[in-house]
Amino acid sequence: MNQSEFDNLLQTAPERDLTDGELARLESWLAANPADQAKWEVLDHLLAALPDTPVATNFTSRVLDEVRSAEASRPALGQAWWLRLLAPQFRPIQITAAAMLAMVIGGVGYQSHLNQSRAEMAAAVVSIAEFTPVFLADIEAIEAVAQAAAIDEELWAALK
Repeated sequence: MNQSEFDNLLQTAPERDLTDGELARLESWLAANPADQAKWEVLDHLLAALPDTPVATNFTSRVLDEVRSAEASRPALGQAWWLRLLAPQFRPIQITAAAMLAMVIGGVGYQSHLNQSRAEMAAAVVSIAEFTPVFLADIEAIEAVAQAAAIDEELWAALK
C-alpha cells in the first residue's frame, strides 16, 4: 500500500464502510506509519461524533408504495408482448414489416405465376411432340430442298 491508496481510503471511509480487505491493508499501513495513525484516529473520532440522520416515520411504507407502483406499472412478461409492438415508437419497424410482407406475398404470387406459365409451356411442347411423326413424314423432301444448289442469278433476274 502507498500514500495515495491511504488517501483514497480516507476519502472512502466517510462515504461507506470499508471492506475486510481494505481494513486489513489499512491496519498494516497504520502499524507502519504512526503519523497516518493519528489522521485515521481523528477521522474515526469525527465520524463517531456525527449524529444519526433522522428518518421519517412513514419511510418504510413510502418505499413499499413506490415498489408496488413500479411493479404495477410494468406489464407481466408473458402478457400481450405483441401489443407493445403496435406502439407509435415502433412505427418505422411496422412500416418496414408491412413492406417486407407485401414483397414476400408478391414474390410468392409471381413465382406461382411463373410455375403456371412453365406448366402451360410444357403442355404445349407435349402437344407438339405428339404431332411430330405426321410432320416428319416428308422430311426427305425438306432435306432435299435444303441441299439444293445455289440459285442461278441470271435465271432469277429473267423470271422477275
